[in-house]
Amino acid sequence: MTRVLLDENFPAGAVRELEAAGHDVASVGGVSPGLDDRGVLALARTESRVLLTFDADFGDLIFQRGESPPPAIVYFRLHPIAVEEVLAVALRALRAPLDACFVVATRNGLRRRRFDLAARGGRS
Repeated sequence: MTRVLLDENFPAGAVRELEAAGHDVASVGGVSPGLDDRGVLALARTESRVLLTFDADFGDLIFQRGESPPPAIVYFRLHPIAVEEVLAVALRALRAPLDACFVVATRNGLRRRRFDLAARGGRS
């Protein structure tokens, strides 16, 4: 079981299916609607959840601005968005090793970039 946090831009229809697959799912929209990106990162860190998102800004916040990451972030690059496809890619990503990685999930696979806190001097 993986603890996941769905960003507000993530299809709500995926919640039930991810839970059925055994994951502990929370959504930003259900917990704190309108939360800004730094707040979303803080929530994912505090609750030790993998963040699933369609928002590329999280990579910038982690790698360029030095924000401390949650356990992992999975950034989906799937356009147009089809809930069934998003769900299939999400389940594939959640079966892969994710610890301390920014993962770009596409139709063709997953690309991982490790969080390097020591080199960045990450903030909390």
